[in-house]
Amino acid sequence: MADLVQSLKDHNTRKEISPVDQEDPKCDAILVTQSKVSSEEGTKRDARDAFGQALGEEELEVKMVMGELYVGNPRGLGLAGVNTEIASLKGKVASLEQKDILKDTEIAKLKDYVSTLRLAGQDYRRVRNRFISTFKRDKLDGVTQSDLDIIREGNITVHRGDAAVDALLYDGIEGRYDTYTFEELYGMHPSDVKKITHKETIDILNLHAAVRANNDKTGTDEFYKKFAEFIKAFRMSDPKVNYLIGESTNATRAAYWSLLKCPRYKDSA
Repeated sequence: MADLVQSLKDHNTRKEISPVDQEDPKCDAILVTQSKVSSEEGTKRDARDAFGQALGEEELEVKMVMGELYVGNPRGLGLAGVNTEIASLKGKVASLEQKDILKDTEIAKLKDYVSTLRLAGQDYRRVRNRFISTFKRDKLDGVTQSDLDIIREGNITVHRGDAAVDALLYDGIEGRYDTYTFEELYGMHPSDVKKITHKETIDILNLHAAVRANNDKTGTDEFYKKFAEFIKAFRMSDPKVNYLIGESTNATRAAYWSLLKCPRYKDSA
């Protein structure tokens, strides 16, 4: 009640200062009771009677709830501030939903990272198998066809590009720092490549690396031009959208197919 008294005092003070400009103070009046349910008109009539009975029999109270003044019967005051509470709860729900979205995004990134690490582990296994089988071939007797297959697969792994795995080599304090070398091979920065989940895009980057690093053949000017056009279109596209699906006027898709169809190596003289 002290808050109510102070509120009335403040109002009276405002009236004394500016009786013309100040409006009369208002508060919400809440009256809750029960009535019988019948026809629409009957229900309205019974409710009106119930309200009148409640006003005549129940003591009204004045209560301050969440900084707002309310007047009503005890049952009515139980609903005071409900709208404010609902708004607050909606805000909390929205905040929790946003956190869930962020968590889902982070989980998706971690899954992609684990998938990449799994691939890296498979490639490393091929390389180590190659080392043992090569030693067996060169230093021991009894090399088998299986060993030769292992060596061949290992050679492919060692000499081909792998943008997704190689991008991880630039992680951490012990990672590589020559990002310009990576960009020469794959056309993009390692941090950008790590965000790519689209297999076809990774394959294109690997294709460019294979052509760029080939010591026996020289890539065509057209191939490098088409690759640059693809990278430019890809950077301007929505990374969440698969550019190979959708409208035929998609610039990234057009650049993708144009690159795949063009000659990769110059004819040897």
